[in-house]
Amino acid sequence: MSQANDSILVTPGSGATVATELINGKEYQAVVLADNQGQIHGSLESYYYATPTVAVGASKLYLDIFNATGSGKIMDIRGIWIIPATDVALTGALGVRYDLYRTSAIGTGGTAAAYKSATPDVAGGNINPVDTNNANLPAGITARWLPTGGATIAQWLFATYAPGEETATSMAHITQYQNIVPVLTVGQKLTIRENSGILVKQGTVAATGNTKFLVIFTLE
Repeated sequence: MSQANDSILVTPGSGATVATELINGKEYQAVVLADNQGQIHGSLESYYYATPTVAVGASKLYLDIFNATGSGKIMDIRGIWIIPATDVALTGALGVRYDLYRTSAIGTGGTAAAYKSATPDVAGGNINPVDTNNANLPAGITARWLPTGGATIAQWLFATYAPGEETATSMAHITQYQNIVPVLTVGQKLTIRENSGILVKQGTVAATGNTKFLVIFTLE
């Protein structure tokens, strides 16, 4: 990761050298963007967590991601995308409600995520670094598909709905990769500090359909 490492006084004839770019005969100052923690935009090590497909179900626990004490990392959730399956001949009558929670304990049961697997839809889902030069995940950062226990809910954050229809002409086709945390891209990041995590859980109303998820997160 990179952080801004200097500041300069913009005083003609003194100070550090400022990078510029010549455009149409004029020099324009070249800049890089930094966030509120001094991280250079685009420099944080990023990872994907892609899950298998599963049939939806009332109150189903889909996935939890946990950042255990001692990981030495702060996790920022950049997006959680719902991906309804459109290659199954099934028509859903109801939309599916997905709730996002903060958790205070790691999930149990289910299947732990694989790391850099070459198998599509591997059991437990698969975590991949965006850049192969990224460091391996700390042992304290884990993901679990279909946990059956643990994942103690500490806070309800919000809910969203996605269609359950699975034909190519349905709303499920139109809303592929629906991000359920878009409002957080304009303010603070959805930050997961040590000894906390997130959980995606279906609402109490039964529905039909099959779905998977894609989570993108960064570490700092």
